[in-house]
Amino acid sequence: MLEGGFIKLHRKITKWEWYRNANTFRVFIHLLLSANYESHGFEGRTIERGQCVTSVSRLSQELKLSVKSIRTALKHLKSTNEVAIQTTPQFSIITIKNYDLYQHVSIERANEGQTIGKPTANEGQQWKKDKERKRKNKNGERGELSPHGTFMNVFLSDSEVRDLREKYPSHYMDKIDRLSRVIESKGRNYSNHYATLLDWLTEDVGKAHNAAEKLKPSYDIGELEEINWLEDYA
Repeated sequence: MLEGGFIKLHRKITKWEWYRNANTFRVFIHLLLSANYESHGFEGRTIERGQCVTSVSRLSQELKLSVKSIRTALKHLKSTNEVAIQTTPQFSIITIKNYDLYQHVSIERANEGQTIGKPTANEGQQWKKDKERKRKNKNGERGELSPHGTFMNVFLSDSEVRDLREKYPSHYMDKIDRLSRVIESKGRNYSNHYATLLDWLTEDVGKAHNAAEKLKPSYDIGELEEINWLEDYA
């Protein structure tokens, strides 16, 4: 879930046919708030601007609405071509149609009080470059961060995921899911999820090594000589 920034909402939405349908309106606004404002990678896919990864059960939990109410609202939105939904066994990718028509004005233009209108191609490219520059500065050149984990709240770059997979191929996914559960259930805020996972995994490897050392049999010199003699005899 995105925690920063804002979306723009035109007053003409009061004339929208689903405006007075409380559940459908809530779901649509929630999707607008949840959608990517720029493309991100996710589990080998690219989640484009105006798309979000979610599920009916997750929307139900986030909005405190029944699963049936969520399904009905999504059906309404699909029927009037507000959204498109691509489903997988694990999650759904929801695309907000005409997302750019809702959100095409950059924050900088709005703050400067400029005339609000559809930006030119050059303005759009410059806006993307500015966002990329700010993102790199904020993330300390970590790169594009994508959501991972059970609750999609662990943010890692592609290179960080590769590094974890190469170093800890059998354990890194379990740790990502564990971190996701901790953040969701306890509300903890970790400044760098990659660093946290490295600490956890390194600590686990150290514990496993110590446990293995303790399980090794210890012999005195006489016992070792007897074992070697028996092995030679065998």
